[in-house]
Amino acid sequence: MRTKPVEGVLRLDVVALEPRPAIYLAYDGLAGISQRPILRDLVDELERKGPQELSKLLDSLRSRHSAQVHVYFSDYVSYGIGGGDAAAEFFLGTFLLLHENARPAGPETAAVPEHLALFRPGGVERLALDRPTA
Repeated sequence: MRTKPVEGVLRLDVVALEPRPAIYLAYDGLAGISQRPILRDLVDELERKGPQELSKLLDSLRSRHSAQVHVYFSDYVSYGIGGGDAAAEFFLGTFLLLHENARPAGPETAAVPEHLALFRPGGVERLALDRPTA
């Protein structure tokens, strides 16, 4: 049995902004997907589609504070002896994406910039929003 290595994002769609943002993200392989920076990939793909796409999602996240990221991957499917194989899409999981507001420094705490946090198996992935979004 073969497993297709991840080379990058296959497709990204913002499925809904209301009542809660939902994002469809598909990778073109399975091997190595647990080491992928999913949040970085998501933001990079939205920026590639245009600054208005990222801006719309961030505006919705700022008001709703959370979103769901539905992650899929494409991998090989065998058709048996002599049947060869082809790629098919499979569900990996739904992960929670949170928007966290900036917090100024306090007497005992450091300042925290506005950022996104993606909760996935194995930990939390964070990304600061220090860039202009419009």
